[in-house]
Amino acid sequence: MKRKIGLLATARKKASTPSAAIDLYISPLFVKSVQYAQNNYDDFYFYSAKEGLLTKDQYIEPYNVSIKNFSTSEKREWADQVIASLEQHVKPSQCRIFIHGGWVYREYLQPALEKAGFEFEVPLEGYSIGNQLKWYDEQQQEVKK
Repeated sequence: MKRKIGLLATARKKASTPSAAIDLYISPLFVKSVQYAQNNYDDFYFYSAKEGLLTKDQYIEPYNVSIKNFSTSEKREWADQVIASLEQHVKPSQCRIFIHGGWVYREYLQPALEKAGFEFEVPLEGYSIGNQLKWYDEQQQEVKK
């Protein structure tokens, strides 16, 4: 059976001091996506405009970089680097990727995943941020039952 691997977006809202990636980002959506990943995936990683692929315990400084400021070629290169880093942790034949995050990042990550041979799905595709928050809350209530 293939391992379920989460690939989670980071967030603009951050703690003010250097921290492990799992602790640096403090937006409600990020916190809920992490709780969901902890309950539903075999492992998970984060993607960030500045850092590329991040592991949960990777120590990083607060920053202010958005992929929105990248050129199209920079976005493609960024996505290829994220997926190349992911391949150092998991092999396409052994897992299915679940991408959480907005289209501005996924537009480049999805083709890079396909090119590398990963199977993937986007559980919250088409959901507004408000509906994503609601969905995560509903999933959390299911876990508590």
